[in-house]
Amino acid sequence: MMKKFFYNINILFCIAILSACQSTLIQSENNYFEISNQASIEITQVLEVAPNSARVFFQNGEVISHGQLNLYDINCEIEINTVSDSRQIIEPGVFDIISVAQNQSPIVKQELKKQQILVASLNYVWNSSNSPVDIKRYYHFKLSAQDPRSNSEVRAMTCRGAQDTPFNAKLPTYEEMRKAGGQYIKLNF
Repeated sequence: MMKKFFYNINILFCIAILSACQSTLIQSENNYFEISNQASIEITQVLEVAPNSARVFFQNGEVISHGQLNLYDINCEIEINTVSDSRQIIEPGVFDIISVAQNQSPIVKQELKKQQILVASLNYVWNSSNSPVDIKRYYHFKLSAQDPRSNSEVRAMTCRGAQDTPFNAKLPTYEEMRKAGGQYIKLNF
């Protein structure tokens, strides 16, 4: 009994060690590359966070409001810790990437009709334009300011691919993320 307990503990320990070694690959135009341990992003200009918000949005190299986002195009956002009634300023600075996660969010397009779906047709429903949901695939970069005295409020950057059907939705490429952030964000992967 004790032997099995220690065996299970060793297995859990090995899984924890191996998951800590997991790396994130980012697609580039022609290949994939791994984000290095020294990866960072640089905010190159002063950014203004609107009142009652904690995010600044970027699309096609421009700072835009949330209401201006084209969900069917690549976009990024910088997120801070605090929502305020007044505008907030993010000063230029360099931020270490302390973790990266790939994820996806479903967006319901239409109400599903209650009908039987045959197993054979299930693949067609979810892999076509008839899908009841779209998804956004994205990278979420947790950040830590290299100079916490000036930018300790900045906590994350998220870059989303274009919203699309589950079969067609893609993560944004390195070049697409650079284009979304334009002159405001420099990626140092």
